[in-house]
Amino acid sequence: MKKIIWTNVILMIGLIAHSQTSKTEGTLTFNISGFKSNSGQVMVQLFRKTDKVPTAPFKVLKANIVNKTAVVKINNLSYGDYSSIVVHDENSNGVIDHSWGIPAEPLGYTNNWELSLFSGMPTFDKLKFTFSSASNSFNIVVN
Repeated sequence: MKKIIWTNVILMIGLIAHSQTSKTEGTLTFNISGFKSNSGQVMVQLFRKTDKVPTAPFKVLKANIVNKTAVVKINNLSYGDYSSIVVHDENSNGVIDHSWGIPAEPLGYTNNWELSLFSGMPTFDKLKFTFSSASNSFNIVVN
């Protein structure tokens, strides 16, 4: 009987230790720079593989711009693959403004992707990055 109790105790300790060391979510941090002014706000659009890039983000977060930089943190996010578009929403209207079909506000992208005449539209795979406990902070420059 003692042997069964000790075996169960050891198993429980092992399960508790395993659950504490194998986290499945964390805090994703974006360090954003390249703003030409502090006007408006920064808007971060986060996409999963199943979301439609660039029109239907999974999450949208907004933050103030201070000293032409911003930090945006997303807490309790499951580890995995994501993509992101960052907008300097200069007039704080919550959307990417366009002029003749071209974005009129500065944008930044994950995976060092850049919008150009030859790049085509952004897609999940073009912007994809892996968020994990070891890779949880990313730098993005808006242009």
